[in-house]
Amino acid sequence: MGENPHKTILVIDDTKIVQRFAEDVFRRLDIGVLLASDGYEGLQAAISSRPDLIFLDLMMPRLDGFKTLQVIKSNEITKNIPVVVMTAYSDRINVVSAGKLGAVAVITKPLTEEVLLQKLAQIFGDRFVERAITRDPKAKENPFGVSQDEFSDVVRNMVEDFVGHFGKQVDRLEGAVHDRDAVTVRKITHDIRGTGGSFGYDEEAALATRLNETVNASPVNWGEAKELVIQLKNRLKR
Repeated sequence: MGENPHKTILVIDDTKIVQRFAEDVFRRLDIGVLLASDGYEGLQAAISSRPDLIFLDLMMPRLDGFKTLQVIKSNEITKNIPVVVMTAYSDRINVVSAGKLGAVAVITKPLTEEVLLQKLAQIFGDRFVERAITRDPKAKENPFGVSQDEFSDVVRNMVEDFVGHFGKQVDRLEGAVHDRDAVTVRKITHDIRGTGGSFGYDEEAALATRLNETVNASPVNWGEAKELVIQLKNRLKR
């Protein structure tokens, strides 16, 4: 085995943009990446592939992150795999609960390259990250050690994907608010909050957070929720 043994990371998240963002970060570091869109897929991948690390979202369909983590840590095949929990809302209850279930860390969305690199260093060691990043003094570097033009192309493509994704999600939000479907509103706002900040859409992420808080209140102020959706739609026109 070489000086820098190959690692594999499993990303369990139902948001395709989050998957793509994490996949790009890890593959640039020559780390194998497995992707799963919900807890059931993630458990199957973890058991069959035995990755070196798992990044796990908390809010997912079918089987949420807490239940998925509980199964991972109770299964003889997967119990020793370190798990980093990802959440758009890292309140104390989420952090404590994830820690009690066996997570090694909790990170708050939106994801950034810096935070992902910090967690890799925490789990695999600083030397692993240093060896993984290719350093070329002749090129202008970013955290991945690639040329700025190449890095900019990747980011630009992901931003374009986010804008299209964001428009579809806001349309879904409008329908969910009209139907007073708080569960769907919470799911979509979690998605926007978790991706918007990664691509510079901080105001959109903040509006999504406010909308999430509004539908979590009792009673729900659906008038305020409708106004927040209008503000999100107006952001699309800019």
